[in-house]
Amino acid sequence: MLFVGNIPHDVEKTELVEFFEQFGSVLDFKIISRGKHPNFGFVVFNDSEPVQKILSKSEGRRMVRYPDAHQLFIGNIPHDVEKPELMEFFEQFGSVLDFKIISREKHPNFGFVVFNNSEPVQKILSSRPIELFDNVRLNVQKKKTHSWFNKLCLSINSGSTYPTMGNSVYLIPLQLV
Repeated sequence: MLFVGNIPHDVEKTELVEFFEQFGSVLDFKIISRGKHPNFGFVVFNDSEPVQKILSKSEGRRMVRYPDAHQLFIGNIPHDVEKPELMEFFEQFGSVLDFKIISREKHPNFGFVVFNNSEPVQKILSSRPIELFDNVRLNVQKKKTHSWFNKLCLSINSGSTYPTMGNSVYLIPLQLV
């Protein structure tokens, strides 16, 4: 279980669950509302590995951050499609640097494709709808980064795992006894 503090009021539970699913399977996310004060909550994973992943990122290891203009959100990714296939598919539009897939058991996967510049992003957005092999229509959208997401990424990347002053979202690992 992980305590998540300083959650803005406009953040939905589903957004937080989707964010934390990149680290592992989320069993539950409880948000506690405190009126005028920022909300806080608890994310429960199916095991301790996701918490360890988050903590390892917060101990000085930095994730590579690409400009939003170089990325696209890709939804409706079939479960049987692998990262190399997707990277190869998107290479037709431009040089692909990375493709991150977030797996979801009961729903189609989603992810983010990262290009070396913004030109392929614009080309894809103007070419919609985008169909993958076997006529699977992908949900392709401009990447949207919410302010709470930036704060959370900053907290995870900068090692802010304990309460801080200011408006950073913070994380504290908890262990049930």
